Amino acid sequence: MRKFFSKITALFKKSDVEKTSLQKTARFAIIFAAIALVGVIVYFAVVAPILNRRDEYVPELFPGEVYKNGAIYILRQYERTEIASIEVKNDLEHFKLNAYDMNGAVSFQIEGKEHIPLSLEKVSYFIADVRSLITNSPAGQERVTATATEENLKNYGLDEASDPAWFKVTLNDGTSYQVNVGNSLVTTTGYYVTLEGRKNVVDGVEYDIVYALQSSLASTVLSGSETLVSTELTTYDTNIYSASLFAIEKYKGEEREPVVIVGLVEDKGISASSSVYEMLYPASYVINEDDYGADVLTNLAYVNATEIVAYGDRVHEPEVYEKFGLDLDLTRLEEGTDKNYAMVYFSTAPTDTENYSDSLVFLYFSEKMTALDGTAYYYVYSPEKQVIGKVAAENFAFVEWSLVKYTNPYLFFEYFTSCDFFEIVSAREDLDYRFNLTGKERTRTATVTTKDGETVYTESGAPLTYKTQYVTSAQGVEYVGPFEIFRDLYYVLITRSLALYAEVDENVTSVGDEVVATLTVRTTPKDHPISYYTYDQNGNRGVQVRDEGGNILCHKVVVPTTLSDGTVKEISYDKAYYDEEAQRFFLKITDSNDANDKPAGFTVTSINTVKPSTFLPVSAYGEYKETTYSYEFYDLYDEYVDYNGNTVRQQNATYMYIVPTTTVKTYKLVSNGEKELIKTETERAEIGVYIRCATIDKLFSDTHKLLNGETIDTMGVN
Repeated sequence: MRKFFSKITALFKKSDVEKTSLQKTARFAIIFAAIALVGVIVYFAVVAPILNRRDEYVPELFPGEVYKNGAIYILRQYERTEIASIEVKNDLEHFKLNAYDMNGAVSFQIEGKEHIPLSLEKVSYFIADVRSLITNSPAGQERVTATATEENLKNYGLDEASDPAWFKVTLNDGTSYQVNVGNSLVTTTGYYVTLEGRKNVVDGVEYDIVYALQSSLASTVLSGSETLVSTELTTYDTNIYSASLFAIEKYKGEEREPVVIVGLVEDKGISASSSVYEMLYPASYVINEDDYGADVLTNLAYVNATEIVAYGDRVHEPEVYEKFGLDLDLTRLEEGTDKNYAMVYFSTAPTDTENYSDSLVFLYFSEKMTALDGTAYYYVYSPEKQVIGKVAAENFAFVEWSLVKYTNPYLFFEYFTSCDFFEIVSAREDLDYRFNLTGKERTRTATVTTKDGETVYTESGAPLTYKTQYVTSAQGVEYVGPFEIFRDLYYVLITRSLALYAEVDENVTSVGDEVVATLTVRTTPKDHPISYYTYDQNGNRGVQVRDEGGNILCHKVVVPTTLSDGTVKEISYDKAYYDEEAQRFFLKITDSNDANDKPAGFTVTSINTVKPSTFLPVSAYGEYKETTYSYEFYDLYDEYVDYNGNTVRQQNATYMYIVPTTTVKTYKLVSNGEKELIKTETERAEIGVYIRCATIDKLFSDTHKLLNGETIDTMGVN
């Protein structure tokens, strides 16, 4: 050991012989180890005891104070379940929250406004602020001051003259505490506060104790009670994509007028113009389903405000609603004479629901506004929730849509199967033809007449008729002959697109007075051709057959039956199909083998087509709707002043103007084919739309091609 220490000593003695690198490294290691050892000794001998004393430090506390985690709590932190009520008075209002049991959990509601739903999240933040009273005094101090006089309190906004805000928490045992809130801290987040009733007595003199409270009170107890209200403006509805009604009305000039009203198609799968939705107003147009579903219904599924700005009965006070650009006078709202910028209403309940009007959800919009940061928003009043909320404008772009944005770009679009006739008339184009369609898929015939019903003849003197022709092979059925040119003409008809975004200067361009052409199409809802397999009673698949469709879909089908006692009983069916060839009604059932709707009973013909064989009694009758679409075409004229100062009126070569009219006739249809007109509804569009001249000219020229036996280019100009 002595030898070891002598070697260590030698490392640090001066010598004429230079130390080796290994000796130098060893010397540095020893020095470092010595320093570390000294540090450890100092830490445990000096620093650790100081830290331990600091951890064990508890300042002198006033009665009720709690020292925890190195900070003074003005009071112990009460549990949420111990709180019975919280009363708040601030510069904005005086309100009270009362606790109540909600499914075994403690929740809160605003006294006198118990019907107003509150945000669970925001109430939780609010409760946290009145429960957790952690002080945040300046460094080196336990409190801001424990000897504040009334004069001193002025410095903190806590004197009586300053009328400080306060909140009072009442506990279930009847005790309570009140915290007075003064000015906000300058250097950090928080407020100067006092606890009502807590005094510091020095030499017989009472002083107030001022604390610096760590808190976000600005967004809780110092705000209006509306910040606690749920931001839901409508109840979440999972059925929104089955909305039976949607409408938007906007205030124009002196009264509110509808922009669009949309409903569900009565018979999904029968109408090609819209598989789910239909335009109820203006009925002459077809809804743009893509935009309607994605941009309208999606944003109505859950209407949530970014903040609530007013709620309860106060929203109907002018000094409240006028601040938000709304007109919420109760009388005007009930009469529909209010002047709100827009009103939206919708429902997902079936239209035949009892008290259907009660299912409607209404929203009233202010005009679009812009914040200082450039973001756009609306104020929206929800009668359902009795609140006014602020919503992002980007979620409600459809409020600014014109009719054009809601409209499908096609002039007319319907299944060939449902077409009864279409008629093209234009003296200028030498056209006066009506193409009348009868029969089913393989027997369909188009007879040609004038609009007045006069027969059109061929050059040989025979009535002009186009009949379906086909040939069968191992590959299936191939349709051939002139009827296929007629079918191509129908395709051209249903692909005519409107110029929805035409750039027309209406200050220069005007609509002519004369109707220069008309297009009329009549449709009846009929089932469509479909192929499916037959199955035996054991579910074994048989042959593939072709159901030609073409049967009229009827509703409110009734079968009167006379019982043995002479009384008549009516059996009703929501829908049934009418076979015009058999002049009888039949039902369809869903085949569990392939989920296809098939006649309740049918036979297979020699050409593998389906023929219904089970019919309702001959006493059966039902209703169906026949729709006629009529389009009036007008020339457009541009007026300008030439170099000589003369006003020139020139026909616009790019666009024409169309005004559509829709007529719906409801018939009662009896088994023998007789029908009785029940009701007629006609609606003419108040505003027309534009179509390119070249687009409609193709329909006119292709009609001539059909009559001349020429082929039609279905992919040509639209």
